[in-house]
Amino acid sequence: MNKILIAAGLFISLLCSAQSASYSSSEIYDDLLRLQNKTTVMYVAAHPDDENTRIISWLTHEKHVDAVYLSLTRGDGGQNLIGTEKGELLGLLRTQELLEARKIDKGRQWFTRALDFGYSKTATETLKFWDKQQILGDVVWAIRKNRPEIIITRFDPNSNGETHGHHTASAILAMEAFDLAADPKAFPEQLKFVKVWQPKRLFYNTSWWFFGSKENFDKSDKTGLFPINVGTYYPTLGISNNEISSKARSKHACQGFGTALERGSDLEYLKFLKGDQPKTNDIFDGINLKSENATIQKQLDLAVSEYQFSNPKLSLQRLIQVYESIKKENPKDPKLAEVKDLILKTQGIYFEWTTEKALGTSGEEIPTRLEIANRSSQDLMVKFSGNTSEKILANESFKENQKFKIANGKYSNPYWMEKMPKNNLYINENPAEIGLPEISNAITKKVTFNFGSTKIDFDIPLQQKTVDPSIGELYQPFYTVPTFVASFEQENFIFSNQPKQIAVEVQSFTGNSTATVSLKGSKDWKISPSQRVNFKEIGEKQKLYFQVEPLSKNANSTLETIIQSEGKNYDQALQLVEYPHIDRQIWIKKSQAKIQNLDLKIPALRIAYIKGSGDDIPSFLGAIGLKVQELDIKNWNISQLKSYDVIILGIRAFNTQPELAMINQDLWKFVENGGLVINQYNTNRGLLTNDIAPFPLKLGSSRISEEDAKLKMLIPNHPVFTTPNKITNLDFENWVQERGLYFADSWDGKMIPLLEGNDTGEAPNKGSLLVGNYGKGMYVYTGLSFFRELPAGVTGAYKLFMNILALGQ
Repeated sequence: MNKILIAAGLFISLLCSAQSASYSSSEIYDDLLRLQNKTTVMYVAAHPDDENTRIISWLTHEKHVDAVYLSLTRGDGGQNLIGTEKGELLGLLRTQELLEARKIDKGRQWFTRALDFGYSKTATETLKFWDKQQILGDVVWAIRKNRPEIIITRFDPNSNGETHGHHTASAILAMEAFDLAADPKAFPEQLKFVKVWQPKRLFYNTSWWFFGSKENFDKSDKTGLFPINVGTYYPTLGISNNEISSKARSKHACQGFGTALERGSDLEYLKFLKGDQPKTNDIFDGINLKSENATIQKQLDLAVSEYQFSNPKLSLQRLIQVYESIKKENPKDPKLAEVKDLILKTQGIYFEWTTEKALGTSGEEIPTRLEIANRSSQDLMVKFSGNTSEKILANESFKENQKFKIANGKYSNPYWMEKMPKNNLYINENPAEIGLPEISNAITKKVTFNFGSTKIDFDIPLQQKTVDPSIGELYQPFYTVPTFVASFEQENFIFSNQPKQIAVEVQSFTGNSTATVSLKGSKDWKISPSQRVNFKEIGEKQKLYFQVEPLSKNANSTLETIIQSEGKNYDQALQLVEYPHIDRQIWIKKSQAKIQNLDLKIPALRIAYIKGSGDDIPSFLGAIGLKVQELDIKNWNISQLKSYDVIILGIRAFNTQPELAMINQDLWKFVENGGLVINQYNTNRGLLTNDIAPFPLKLGSSRISEEDAKLKMLIPNHPVFTTPNKITNLDFENWVQERGLYFADSWDGKMIPLLEGNDTGEAPNKGSLLVGNYGKGMYVYTGLSFFRELPAGVTGAYKLFMNILALGQ
């Protein structure tokens, strides 16, 4: 199994062109213009969705230079508006969204190893959590590797404490790395693989956002700023720059950044920070965009000037010359992949190697189909690995069904997730991999196309191809996985001194197989014996139940799955991230769950749940024995509320569920009649109604990002802290990522604040947990991050949530 480095996103571009049957002559010409220039510009920010796609698209389509977005993180600590993925899985999703955005705006994607640990209020705090030297080294590495002439930061390096700490930190690191990348004494270990590099200049991409409003920005003094018109219309493409960027921006679906297309003139501004200041309004003033190799540049210029829109095939010989010249000068030049891509596009050569299977195992023989279509005007000689050859006539295709045996090798897995993160840093020490958006352990077939005396190699990745009658062809990556995998229904199980049946779903990727499945825990737990299971079909799933019983009051352990078959042990789980706007992703990790025995008293209540976004709390409440019914508010019937004692509103419910603006009065009537409504956090921007409570309640943007910040119980004898579980200061230990967010800013006198806390150096805040009587019932608003704490198995969070629920008794 070949290991293909998707360096700088070029493999993705090649794959798209090879599969696409609908690239236009104008798009080919646009790619050719980018090939003509050698200059790179690096845009630096902190997270997926921080990048300004308007500028990236302007760089690639108007200036036709190489634009790379360096995102310090993969967005692991954010929220998810379209699913329940959190942490590493969310980072996997957001990585793919970035790659989809780059396919549209034609930029490239790059990362550091920084883990997004959640909101940080200062860059000072951020750089302590990240280990500044480690991430600074990654930024220096990215500059030396990509060799940008210009660096643009999304955020102001002088904004410490004014915005998300990750944001300011990204600009501070860019400022420092700008100089260090040229210093051979800085990170000298990198110089085994790259040379020092000094960018020419560094800018900050200012915006109305930093001025509070567009009106304020319009009135501001723009002396010294460099304006860029990002609304340019491209007649050859039939689309404007801001339309392209809007489409790219909309790929950030899990962050809710779908946007209408923008058209017309529009300005962005850059503020000069460091380096050689331009003498004109052109940020490229004094920078040579062309190659230092005069022969190569002349060939590129001729390829552009001779290009014929009506017959791109005539560009072949010129592109062959460019390919040979670049290869002679530097066989590792990334431009080679771009030239190969253009050769395929201009000649209309199409290839694919597919199977109907999505997953395979080492040693498995699978049916595949190879197709190569020669839509050029001349015959094409193709040589396959194994030295067999085939002549494909002009406008003809070669198709062949082949059996393929998967060689023993590594499983397909995101390279940065092979090891668990440590100290807010992904563990990867291979310089060849650091920074890459992804590495695919792809199975490939090598083919060589003969263009006269020039032979060019291509690696065709094996992909899954299916046909949906309602959609048509669908392509997804093909992955190599373990023969057996097992998954728990959740990552944490809470016990209350009673045995529990725990389900394990075992899946086999080989037919007619037998396996023995067992669970392994510590000596503080009694676990039922192993079970033998038979599988007939490939991909078959079977659910097994094991009784797990705590033997001590404070038993706490990790529960692992062990699968034995034909003398081999398997202990992996397979997790999928699958959405229509990205390629399907997998994560192969250890099959394990956390088990805890708590002295937890659970109220007997009838609970209804109205989901918000990215919210998996109902399953965790159900796992401890509560009966939770999810309500379908699209088919609302007020009479159904009579069946419940408590209604819980999921996170961001008033931001994401339009129906709540119509049925909220029914909820307040429910409270008035004696019910309990628990409203979890909503953002103060984008509320679908301001009536989020039965009395006046206004949300702010305040939060407590320090997960260990001290919380003071304002009314210690309140039932929330006493019934049925006694809450002490110990119950606020071991929380993850944060205390909470989007606390209430002001509230009606009928509401009582129960907690007070703050991040270091800030004034106390009382808006994290409010309780108010309304009629015969009660209403609760809480910004506490139960949506993170319950899945993480935080003991105190469970006890506190049970007490809040008990207000409905």
